[in-house]
Amino acid sequence: DVQYFEDDEFYDKLQRANRESSYRPYQIFWQMVTTGSQCVTLISVVAVLLYWNWWLGLLILLAPLPSVASQIFYGHQSYKIERERTQQRRRLSYFQFLTTNAQSVKEIRLFRLGDYFLGRYKQLYNDFYKVDSDLVKRETRALVPFTILTNLTSAGAQIYAISITIATGQIGFLAGYMQAIAVVQNTVEALLWGVSQLYENNLFVSNLFEFLDVAPNKIATGKRAVPERLQSGIEFRGVSFSYPGTTEMVLQDLNLFLKAGECVALVGHNGAGKTTLVKLLTRLYEPTAGQIFLDGVPLEDYDTLDVRRHMSVIFQDFVRYEMAVRENVGFGYVEEVDNDERIRLATAQSGAAPIIEGLPQKYDTTLGRMFEKGHELSIGQWQKMALARAFMRRAPVVVLDEPTSSIDAESESEIFGRLQQIAAGATTLLIAHRFSTVRMADRIIVIKQGKIIEDGTHEALLAVDGTYAHLFRLQAAGYVTS
Repeated sequence: DVQYFEDDEFYDKLQRANRESSYRPYQIFWQMVTTGSQCVTLISVVAVLLYWNWWLGLLILLAPLPSVASQIFYGHQSYKIERERTQQRRRLSYFQFLTTNAQSVKEIRLFRLGDYFLGRYKQLYNDFYKVDSDLVKRETRALVPFTILTNLTSAGAQIYAISITIATGQIGFLAGYMQAIAVVQNTVEALLWGVSQLYENNLFVSNLFEFLDVAPNKIATGKRAVPERLQSGIEFRGVSFSYPGTTEMVLQDLNLFLKAGECVALVGHNGAGKTTLVKLLTRLYEPTAGQIFLDGVPLEDYDTLDVRRHMSVIFQDFVRYEMAVRENVGFGYVEEVDNDERIRLATAQSGAAPIIEGLPQKYDTTLGRMFEKGHELSIGQWQKMALARAFMRRAPVVVLDEPTSSIDAESESEIFGRLQQIAAGATTLLIAHRFSTVRMADRIIVIKQGKIIEDGTHEALLAVDGTYAHLFRLQAAGYVTS
């Protein structure tokens, strides 16, 4: 669920699960197989040893126990240390990601941040090394007396066997007894070491199950199908919302009605709650209070997957899929990812078609530099690909969050000219900071601190001379020369 990816504790669980899932289960499997084999060997040899001398056999069996107990204790200490340093490990991975990621490497070179991040990385790594080496030293010191005890027990048993041989003259007994002692001692040590490793690995595997046990956010879903075209519209009735783990209300008792077929623009400062409103409409989150209605029916009465299927959305932080062009566009409606005609139409509508025609393999060109023969695009070209994704889905509700922020003014005008034709009859929610984009909407809503403070057309809001008019003049002043 989206909410988990905005929670640092979830990332801690994910980090621990990723570290352990690759090899711990495999180790547990082979340790169990090895332990079973060692048990068979031990039982057969111990039976003979106990028959010869029960108390000496028992002593050899019990001698390694203190050593194993020490290993189990320090295995648990290692687990605790790794669990407590999860955040630091994530930070270590983040520094590694920053210095090897194409999106950040230019700025790192320009601002000469390489040495700084390398220094932070080394500091964390050295801190890990100090703690780990201290643990190894303490474990080694603890094991020394137990190892001596085990060796003394073995030596005592061998001396006893020699004395019996001297007393009885049975050389064959000595050879058999010495071999049995060696087999039992080695097998017991290996068996108990395996048990301690099983214990330690099970501790670490619990991190994997802790992650797998994270319960999905159960969003109430109905069975009603979403209409192909809205009749009345979308209503936010008394909607308030705060993100999980916080008490700050991002939206406060918000009431808003979007008429069917209307294009409504949301305007406001960063953090005003515009994108949050989109997340609620697409059911990525549930309102803390209030309800959202679609054609007069509560949103939760509709099938959640069907709600999302009937919405075409582009977020401001759109994904750059480093895959083929046809996949980049087709993902907007994955059921039609192989429909070339639909993909070509979407790219023509978004203005991406001329870009694609200039690529070496056209729609089969891999985008980005991560893979062989990849072709990098400018951010504006990437945004046109994202727009094409949104146009793949002919939905009754279209949500565009900063859809042309990286596109030149001429292309922006062309795209919105097409959008008015493409989305004819659809209810469109537009979030933008460019007033050249905003003024194309049928209606403009100004949001401040989670509340609607102005509502009207471009001309009406200028006449009111409020927040919208102030922001418009502020932006327009940048284009006017004295």
